[in-house]
Amino acid sequence: MQSHLFRAVGALAIGMAALGAQAQAQELPEGKVAIHYNRCDNNYEGWGLHTWKSPGIPLPGVEWQKPLPPAGKNDFGVFWQMSLAEYGNSGTVNYIIHLAETKEQGGRDMKFDGKANQEIWVNGGDRKIYYSLADAQAARADKPCQ
Repeated sequence: MQSHLFRAVGALAIGMAALGAQAQAQELPEGKVAIHYNRCDNNYEGWGLHTWKSPGIPLPGVEWQKPLPPAGKNDFGVFWQMSLAEYGNSGTVNYIIHLAETKEQGGRDMKFDGKANQEIWVNGGDRKIYYSLADAQAARADKPCQ
């Protein structure tokens, strides 16, 4: 009898964990691209996204002094969602994550192909673009927050 109870409790725990994982995974709406950003200090106050389509034309309402604020926050950090159509036929998403003059990813202008990769993940203090949450988390584990 006890073994049946332990199996039932174990199955329930596995089911709840799977449900929790599904609840945390957010599906990206059709036609959107997303940039996910993680900071070790978990302080996202004032951080924004400067984003533009080629050749250097900011998206409507985006200025250096008034970057796009995050669309939300999740277990990874904050994220921005933009319409892929706003980037034109090329689908090239140009961006800089910044707080005033402090820029992430080595201060470089960054870009990714929004047609090939609808989502990217960025770790604060890391110049790389990650194309999966698992890769970004693995990179963070290799270089933990201090």
